[in-house]
Amino acid sequence: MTEARVFIDLKEGVIELEGPIAFVEKYIAKYAPAAAAESVPETPRKRGRPAKKGAVPVTKKKVNADKIISAMIDNGFFSSPKAFGSIKAEALKTAPELSDAKIRKGLKNAENKLTISGTGRGTKYMSVSSA
Repeated sequence: MTEARVFIDLKEGVIELEGPIAFVEKYIAKYAPAAAAESVPETPRKRGRPAKKGAVPVTKKKVNADKIISAMIDNGFFSSPKAFGSIKAEALKTAPELSDAKIRKGLKNAENKLTISGTGRGTKYMSVSSA
């Protein structure tokens, strides 16, 4: 039989095996898997906070003031002259996230359906069909 010589590097030290091939194979099977398992390089950890599982971005529903104002016209809200404060209060019942600017823009876009009288704080809006 031929002789074999093997060095097995363990954390505790190095094992040198020398002898018949069957003898060396027996001890390689015994010690080599442990050495191979320990010598696996550790992957570097990613920096930062890990991602949340199942996190879905929240999509905000877009509010269209034009649609709300036209619905108010169709429902007869503008049958009598209304000030901006009462229009705003009614629009906020439908969509609380509406801003003053969006409501004013919606009123300006509905200008052909509404008659506008007065200026500044005294501005009144009324439906064209009611006028």
